[in-house]
Amino acid sequence: MNRPLPAPAKINLYLRITRIRPDGMHELDTAFAYTDLCDLLTITPADRLQTSCSQAHLSGDNNLVHKVLAAFQEKHGITQGLSVHIEKHIPEQAGLGGGSSDAATALMAANRLWGVHAGRTELIDFATPFGADIPCFLYGQASLAHGIGERMQDYPQTLPDRALLLTRPAGGLSTAEVFGHFDASHHSDRTLTAPEALDTIRRDSPQLADNKLADNELANNDLEASACALNPGLARLLQALRRYSGQVWMSGSGSACVALFEQQGEAISTAALLQQQQLASWSHVGRIVRAHPMLETL
Repeated sequence: MNRPLPAPAKINLYLRITRIRPDGMHELDTAFAYTDLCDLLTITPADRLQTSCSQAHLSGDNNLVHKVLAAFQEKHGITQGLSVHIEKHIPEQAGLGGGSSDAATALMAANRLWGVHAGRTELIDFATPFGADIPCFLYGQASLAHGIGERMQDYPQTLPDRALLLTRPAGGLSTAEVFGHFDASHHSDRTLTAPEALDTIRRDSPQLADNKLADNELANNDLEASACALNPGLARLLQALRRYSGQVWMSGSGSACVALFEQQGEAISTAALLQQQQLASWSHVGRIVRAHPMLETL
């Protein structure tokens, strides 16, 4: 493809843990939207499959893009390769789905370049075992998601039309560690039903009525307390953000925070202030996006 392809960051508009399955996977109620922050992938035909990245430690066969494409190549008996170069803009371990987004964009492009032309549902079914966030990018629209993130439907409400600030403290967070901390803390205080019962469903978790998001549900994230316990800098950043915006929350398993502002200038000045105070190590000011930008490219 002649021009770089976008792989957008996602944000969770809210996130609830509803069940821990016998295999240890967590089932969720969540909502996804995209942002205008994107990694960029340059994909060209090649004799073999090769993956490189602007961050050298992410180059090579261990990159999720390479793993997904290699499996797709094998599944469909593809002999042609691809050269994929990833220009990273989405920070790692931030809860923004950067690696999963890269894999989804690469898969959508390979599906076309290799002439497979699999449908959306088929691509989601194929990619889900590689990462629970990949389906939300393949779905192509802001969505409600259930299960481990693979059961999706269109997000039924208008997305917030406000200036978006994404920011994070120093240091990322391991998704596995955050979920592990959540499990340990909630089993002990009985917020979840007894751990010996395989269905550990939140007793106090509000339900969506007719798939509509309650007004007070936006910005709720069941993982926030665990993430803050593991990264105290995240707790300080969230506390500071809440002095400047009435809608602040953490995306995914962290460590990126989301804040909404009426004016872009407010978001820009807040980002600068937080970095001056050494509460934030990275920031992006932009907007929330309903449709995946690849829909305009492919």
